Amino acid sequence: MLTVKTYTKEEALLKRVEELEMKLAFSQNEVTKLTQYNFHLESLVKGIGISQQSKTITIKSATKVEFVEVEDIVCCYADMGYTDIHLSNGKIITATKSISKFEELLHSFSFFRISKSHLINLSSVKIFYKDKNQILLEGDILLKVARRRRVDFLKIYR
Repeated sequence: MLTVKTYTKEEALLKRVEELEMKLAFSQNEVTKLTQYNFHLESLVKGIGISQQSKTITIKSATKVEFVEVEDIVCCYADMGYTDIHLSNGKIITATKSISKFEELLHSFSFFRISKSHLINLSSVKIFYKDKNQILLEGDILLKVARRRRVDFLKIYR
């Protein structure tokens, strides 16, 4: 024998509300996933992006897009609207983005702007010459620290 359960209007409305709440929660979860995915795609299209899991940066140059590990970057040098990125293996990549874009991107990875035209990886610093106000980086790269940035630079190592 088949029994049919009848609901009151209130029970039917409550059941429908529960169904809609479940759909809403599922939709919000999907929107969050799509937002993260879109952010990653936008960063790749813009030419600079970062993958949180692997700490890999994408660098767009005039002819190609290169994927570089953040810890392989020794320093960045501003050259008008371009940025020369020096890697620990001696390779130099010329990117089509300004150094300020790289400063924003690499700030959370212990990079520091020592002058208007130089951004350095703090883990690649070998020697700081106090009398000359210069630093020696991996690969024997010698750079001058701006007078206004010297105090902030020294505070990092105290």
